[in-house]
This record gives sequence, C-alpha cells and structure tokens, in this order.
Amino acid sequence: MMDEHTKTSNSYIYGLFQSEHWKQLAKTLSSNASYANTTSQECLETSPTGNHDIKSLSWEKVLLFLNTMYAFRWPEEDTSISSLGSHGLNEWLFKTQIQGRIFTPVVLDFLEKKKSLKSTSYFSLIQYALELINFFKTRTGLDARSIQDKELTNKDDLINFTEQSYPDFIQRDMILAISRKLFSYEFDLKKPCESQSPEEATQVIHHPAINAHIIYLIRSGVKVKSVAKYKFSYTMFMNWLHTNYIQFQSNSINDLPLSMVTEELLIEFRQYLLRLASKGVYSKHTVSDRFYDIRYLLSNLFKLGWLSKDITLDVSGIPYEKYLYRDLPTDAELQNFYQTILRHSDQPILELAAFGLMLLLGLRIHEVASIRYEDLNIENKTISVFGKNEKSVLLPLPEPLQKYFQSLMASRSRNDYVFGDNIQAIIRELRARYRLYSFVAGWNYPGGPHLLRHAFISRLSERSDCPPQLLMYLARHDRPENTARYVHRSPHQLTDAVNKINY
Repeated sequence: MMDEHTKTSNSYIYGLFQSEHWKQLAKTLSSNASYANTTSQECLETSPTGNHDIKSLSWEKVLLFLNTMYAFRWPEEDTSISSLGSHGLNEWLFKTQIQGRIFTPVVLDFLEKKKSLKSTSYFSLIQYALELINFFKTRTGLDARSIQDKELTNKDDLINFTEQSYPDFIQRDMILAISRKLFSYEFDLKKPCESQSPEEATQVIHHPAINAHIIYLIRSGVKVKSVAKYKFSYTMFMNWLHTNYIQFQSNSINDLPLSMVTEELLIEFRQYLLRLASKGVYSKHTVSDRFYDIRYLLSNLFKLGWLSKDITLDVSGIPYEKYLYRDLPTDAELQNFYQTILRHSDQPILELAAFGLMLLLGLRIHEVASIRYEDLNIENKTISVFGKNEKSVLLPLPEPLQKYFQSLMASRSRNDYVFGDNIQAIIRELRARYRLYSFVAGWNYPGGPHLLRHAFISRLSERSDCPPQLLMYLARHDRPENTARYVHRSPHQLTDAVNKINY
C-alpha cells in the first residue's frame, strides 16, 4: 500500500504536466528541434503509452533513472584513501608540469618558493610561467632548455609579454620578482585588471553619460532587471580603461572622458574579452554579450549627442554559435574527475556535492553557489532550486547527493548557504577548481563547468523512459530549442542510429 509521501510525489509529478504552464509548453514544441521525433507537438498531443505515460511517472521512478544515468561509482569519504590535499597536488604539478619544461633558474626558484599557495592559484601561476617561456621561445627561436636567465633580460620583451598577458596579482608578483633578480629594480607594472576586488568589480557607476544611456533604456521599455545586468559590462569597461590607459588615470571612474575612447581602444577591449574567454574566465557567450553591451552603449551615446563620432560602425562583435556540438566525457573520464576531487581536495565532500549537482541535476554554477540548507529536504529526497528564470523548482535529489548533503549537514556551520555566503567568490572558486581538477584528470574538453550540464541533459535525452516534458522540466527550460542546444550525439551514436533504419 502506498504511503502518504509516495501518493504526494506521484500527484506532484502528474500535476506538473496538467498545469497551464505545460499545456502552453506543448504548443511551443518545435518540429525542427534536433530531437524532433521525441519532442514533436504530435507526440505530446497523442495519448502517451508505455514508457511515455506521464501518469505512470512517480518521484521514485524519476529518482531511479537519475541514479542510474552514469555507469560509475560515486566517490565516498574513505579513510583508507590517503588524500594528498593542496600541498600534495602542488608537488605533483611542479614535478609533472615544471620539471623538464622550464629551465630558467629565476623562474624555477620563484615557483619552488610558492608551493604553499592554494592549489588553484599555484596551477594558474604554473600556466602563466609556461606561457612566459613559450613567449620567449617564439621570440628567440630557442628551445625551452636554452631559455635561461640571460634570455629573460630583454626588458622590452618582458614588458611586452606582461602587457599582452593581463597578469593577476600572483602572476604579477612573479614578473616583479624576475625583474628584481635580473635588473636590480622592479618594473612599474600596471595594476592587474582581471583580479579586481569584489568592491571594485561591482562598484556602482554614476557617470553622467552612462546615466543618460540608462534613462534612455528604461524609457524604451527595457526592464530594470536587465539594466542591472548591463551595468556589469559598463563597470568592467570603465575599470579596464582606467586601469590600463594613462590618459584615463587622472580622472575618477565616474569622470572618465568617454570622448577619448577610440576605435582602436574598442578593438583592444574586444581582444581583452577574447583572451578572458580563451583562459576560461568567461564563456564565449558571456564575452559576446559584454562586448555587445559596450558597442551599443557607445553607439547610443553618439545618437544622444554625448559623443561626436560613432566609433562602433567598423568594429565587429564577438560571434558565438548558439548550438555548438561538444564532445562529452565518458563514464570512465567522469569517474576519474570525481576521484580527483576526492584525492586532492581539502574539502572533498563539499566539492563532490557542488560538482555532483552540476552532473546529476544539471545545475548552473550560480545555482549551485546559491543553494541554502533550507532548500534541502533529505527525508523527502528533494531540493529546491532558484533558477535562471527566477522561479523556484522542486527537483528529486539523487542518491549520491543525499549522502553528501547528509554529511555536510552533520558538520554544518552557521552559514545559511551550503557552499559559503559570498556567492560571487564561490562561483570564481568553483570555476578555478573545475579547471584544475579537469586538467589533473587529463580532460581536454574546452569550456568550463557548464560542460557538466550539457552531459546531464544529453544523458537524460537518451533515456526512453524520460518523456520530453520531463526532460525540459529537469533541464528547467521553457522552450524546446533551448534544450536542443544541450543535446549532443557522438559520431558513433549517429552511425548506429542510421544502421537501424529499415530501408
């Protein structure tokens, strides 16, 4: 006999697909989506049978296939496994990435002394050191073994490398240490703009020209919520100008002479954004949006009479493909990634839970960072997620996550948020951790942790017992074409499908 919880869960699942939201959604399903055969309007309008019978779905059934989507064992806290932690990981990075690849004494000495850094910072520093050596290899035509201290004494080349590499504070310290050893003085380096303090990065802009632009946007019908997002782009651009160009440094941020912004500067800002994307700091989508915001700002200021020339006319945007096929990690690669977390993290259960939410439920990184303890109901096996569309959605909590969160709750601090109260700092840390762990696991997949959401939705779409409405609900998409962008089929899957066709 069904207990009260099972009855409630079953009613809840069925109720989702009887709501006006889902009836409206059925009308919007596109017949030309990449998975048209399973998300066509006809499929939803006909009476579902077999595995596609919505009435037969229960919370337990959904949990069952969420628990069995991946064919690997999720790591658990195991005292028999010796965790190397950050220190052990830094030793491993030095031995495998530095020894035999860098031979310059001044750089080796600096890296040896910095082994006590947090592993994500040390990894970033090592990558920057390798970037420095590769720069001088290209400039001199020598191999790595021949790049010694003497080769780095070309001051102009060293300054040129620094100016085009946008070092953060720790990377900047390495350049300053090199300059002290080789030149007996420090370079007068510009303040790094990629590692601004949270206060600088989010300071409110009160520039009169930008305020005039914002007033125009609101009067044109742009939502205040959207304007708030655009302000991040404006702040980023103004800080970039103020930090990197001497002609702007005598003014405050709110008093920068935007009439001095040239087409060349706009193109340089474009290159700066592309570099951030190549480093994995932001996605191509994000930098495209940032650059579009600035182009529109400058173009509109010309129309409003604040600028005498429209410098945006011959400057192209940053294109990105809305659908981009991605190779996805195999079960073995995924297991290696999560075992790497267990082996090298100083807080393995916390990080397994964070990256587990991305792979087992497809959560976006900001959704993970925003999870509070009150959002979790271990007894009912549910989690409430405040999503991108600012709606709260109740999701099943797969078994591995139940165990991780039980452990975290047993040792929880006073924090309301599971992963920390500073959400932006948590997002930055998770991105850095993902880059580090995926590297150690031997992954060569481009992009950041959003890849795990792609893996989740693709795996879910392969299941015959997951109807399209449920797929979209778990993906938390309102439109099928959005879900379609996350569905990836490997060449061998496509070949197998073609071979099954009856001619």
